[in-house]
Amino acid sequence: MTTPAVDREHRIDVLLLERWQRHPELPALISGETVLTMGELKDRVLRTAAALRAHGVRPQDRVAVYHERSVEFVVAMLGVVFAGAAHAAIDVHEPPRRTLRTLEDCAPRVLLTSSALRDRFSAAAGYLVLTDDQYAAEQAAPPPTPPAGSADDPAVVIYTSGSTGRPKAALISHRALVSRLSALQDTHRMDEHDRMIHHTACSFDMYLCELYWPMLAGATVIIAAPGRQRDADYLAALIRDHRITTFYCVVSLLELFLLTRDPAERYDGIRQVLTGGEPLSPELVKRFHARSTASLTNLYGPSECTIYCTAWVCPRDPDLDTVLIGAAIRETGLWILDEDGAAVPEGEPGELYIGGAGLALGYLNRPELTAERFVNSPAAGPGSRLYRSGDLVRARPDGALEFLGRVDRQVKIRGIRIELGEIEATAVRCAGVRQAAVVAHGSGVERRLAGYLVPERGVDPARLASSVREALRGWLPHAMVPSTIEVADELPLTPNGKLDRLLLEEWAAKRSTDAPTTRPAGHPAAAGLDATVAEVWCEVLQVAAVDHDDDFFDLGGDSFKVLRVVETMRELLGVDVPLAALLFEPTVAEFVAELRRLMDQESAR
Repeated sequence: MTTPAVDREHRIDVLLLERWQRHPELPALISGETVLTMGELKDRVLRTAAALRAHGVRPQDRVAVYHERSVEFVVAMLGVVFAGAAHAAIDVHEPPRRTLRTLEDCAPRVLLTSSALRDRFSAAAGYLVLTDDQYAAEQAAPPPTPPAGSADDPAVVIYTSGSTGRPKAALISHRALVSRLSALQDTHRMDEHDRMIHHTACSFDMYLCELYWPMLAGATVIIAAPGRQRDADYLAALIRDHRITTFYCVVSLLELFLLTRDPAERYDGIRQVLTGGEPLSPELVKRFHARSTASLTNLYGPSECTIYCTAWVCPRDPDLDTVLIGAAIRETGLWILDEDGAAVPEGEPGELYIGGAGLALGYLNRPELTAERFVNSPAAGPGSRLYRSGDLVRARPDGALEFLGRVDRQVKIRGIRIELGEIEATAVRCAGVRQAAVVAHGSGVERRLAGYLVPERGVDPARLASSVREALRGWLPHAMVPSTIEVADELPLTPNGKLDRLLLEEWAAKRSTDAPTTRPAGHPAAAGLDATVAEVWCEVLQVAAVDHDDDFFDLGGDSFKVLRVVETMRELLGVDVPLAALLFEPTVAEFVAELRRLMDQESAR
């Protein structure tokens, strides 16, 4: 049976197949020395899809993809969609227990992974585990076309932090994905002469933009090596060596580029840079424009609205004082409503509600949460379905929106969306914890999390903080582990008996201010390299102490703090310490060992 025309025009698999068949000789993916043409990619994707269908995968099914960033990851992801199912990409660097909980929630028909990662999954997990060499070797006949299906079938499953302690998964349809990619192509056109880097982790929905958009446009995807997404020097080399024309990065990575690279270095070869995920400052916009002729576009949008729903091309204005998130993109409606669901007066702040083709189908197996966040609003007309974003905005006279903050307890740390309630719910599951509270404090790149615990009767408070930190590391991604954890006899309350979060934020800010700001004088050899590294970390991270096995990023480290540590150690050691030394060896012990290796290498010259 032939798929209806309207569905064919809005299904990503059909559109990709048409693109690959038109120009099979063009490069589709480049990873290191590997170059895969569109024709070769098509063949591998269809073989993967055939293998999945031979193992019982059907439309409406879900398939988990558990690969390092690679050609194999892209082939697996596309093979799932061409089999008619939805792919749920899982970051291989997340704690194993969190991965298993995610898989339990997702209930995939199949999990695709590599031989190297196969041992992380038991044989009795309730789903079939296939490695890339297994399904590549299967001789199932590739289907001539994608399976018939609706544009409203799910194509992608995106997991985000959940306020109840349980991650939630948004189901993204073919129609929503195609709508967003078409909108990008309308305003930031790419063709076969363009190249875009894929470096964003698959836990952040912008990875969809980095892969599907250039493939649909006929451009080439340059795949960054695993683990190098924080390494600005490495990404800068990719931009230069592969003549990148289109680049997406979160705001903090954009700032890192401008801090770490030679101030005289320019990025005029890039035509367009997209950013978002965090507030973008006017000063950063001006610094970027001083270094590149490329356009800079600020994107905004929650995962539940598929990649983005507003965009604002930053003007080259020396007097720019506010960066906006822009107006609605195509096939999107925006409403600014008050607490009662009524439209606010023009220019007044209110909560942003989002409608249109980009809306997710809802949350996987969460009907109550879906009903709470995806609402039918009289303000948008009868039967209109809107996503309640929780973001506070104000409209300018020209329709562009100004982002003002959140109306709930969701925060962003280094561009990652975090529900504080999920961290608290995880902490109270730890042995010895009676109550837990987590707050965010600071702003911009200094924003971080602080945790507070009330112990059970008889529990040693001196050991509780470290044991809870270790437990959280096993359950949560790095960005969700508080930089500091303190134990208190009780949590402060407001006069009406509620937790006084403002006071906790004040405590956290004061603790940060009171942290050590000095380090041992003299050459590190005199004080001991371990002690010197610990002191430098305390100064940069603004924490009282660090342990030998503490992870720099668990303690609130980010790309900017990596730069500060590396610059300090270069000065103290007189050795060229690369950024990668801390990015790849993020514990005190590992970093010290790498520094000693670099010192020995320098002495041998």
